[in-house]
Amino acid sequence: MASTRDAVATFATTSSSFLLLLLFASSPAFAQEAEAEVQAEGEAEESEADPEEEARFAEARDRFRQGVALARAGNCRGALAELQASLEILPRPNTLYNIATCQEELHRYDLAVDAYAAYLEMASEDEPDRPAVEATMRTLRMLLGTIHIETNTAAEVWLDDRVVGEAPGDVLVPGGSHVIELRAEGHLPERREVQVAAQRTVSLEVTLSTAEENVVFNTTIERPPIPAPVFWGGVALTFVTAAIGAYFGVQALQIRETELSRDPRLPPNLDAIEESAIIADAFFIGATIFGAATVVLAFLTDFGGEPETEQDEPEGARVRPLLGPAYAGLEVQW
Repeated sequence: MASTRDAVATFATTSSSFLLLLLFASSPAFAQEAEAEVQAEGEAEESEADPEEEARFAEARDRFRQGVALARAGNCRGALAELQASLEILPRPNTLYNIATCQEELHRYDLAVDAYAAYLEMASEDEPDRPAVEATMRTLRMLLGTIHIETNTAAEVWLDDRVVGEAPGDVLVPGGSHVIELRAEGHLPERREVQVAAQRTVSLEVTLSTAEENVVFNTTIERPPIPAPVFWGGVALTFVTAAIGAYFGVQALQIRETELSRDPRLPPNLDAIEESAIIADAFFIGATIFGAATVVLAFLTDFGGEPETEQDEPEGARVRPLLGPAYAGLEVQW
C-alpha cells in the first residue's frame, strides 16, 4: 500500500518524467506492436501488407512521436493536436495516456479524467499502471468544482474555447475563477463570471434572450421618365410669362412718363399705372414658379430616348410668344 501511494505522489509531481519515459518506452513499443500487427496480417493472408495500411500506421506513429516531443518541450497544446490526430488514425492506449497527461498539464482536470477513463477502458485488465491511474483520477476529481446551471432553454456550456457540458444541469470545471458562456440556437449568448472552489457546488441561473431578426425590405419604385416636350413646354411658359410681365412693366413705366409730361394741374391716372404694375408682378411671379418647375423637370426628363421611326413620329408642336401694343399671348403651330 505504501509503494502505491509513493507511485501516485511521484506521478502527480513529475508528469513530465512520465512523458520522457513514454518517449523512450512507449514509442518503440508502439512501433513494434504496429509492425507485429502488419506482419501477422500478412502471414494470415500469405501476401504483402496493404501499402495504405502501412502508410496509415506510419503516420499514426510519426504523429505520436511528434506529440510526445512537443509535450517534452512544454508545448502541450501543440502536443494535443498531434496526439489527437494519431488517435483518430489508430486508437492506442498509450496515445490516450499521453493525451490525459497533457490535459492535466494544462489544468483541464475534467478532460484529463475523461482521457484517463478512456485509457483504462482500452487498456488490458492486467495493465500494471492501472492502480496508479485510478488513484490519479481520484486525485484530479478532488480538484474539480461543480456549477449547477438553471436556464430557460437547453444550451451548450462553454469554458474558454471548449464545451464542458449542457444546461440545465451540472458541469465539472477546475477550481478557480472562470467565464462561462451559454449558447443556444435562436438565442443570444450569455456570459457569466463564476468562482468555484474545488469539491464545492455553485448555483447559477441564466435567462437567454431570444434573438430578434430585423428584416429590412428595400423597395424601388421605377417611374417612367418625363418626355422631353414637357420640359421644353416648361421653358416656353417661363419665357412667355416673363415676357408678358416685362411688357406690362414697361407699359406701367410708359404710363407714368406720360402722366408726368402732362399738365401738372391735372390729376394723374394712378389707376392705370397701378393696374399695369400689378399685372407685371403677377406674370413675374408666374415666370419664377415656371422656372423653378422647369429646373426640376430638367433632372427628371429623358433627353436620350430611343428615336422613333419616321412613320410613327408625330408632327411636333411649336410654341412662341406673341406680344403687341394691346395684347399678349401664345401661338401654337403644328
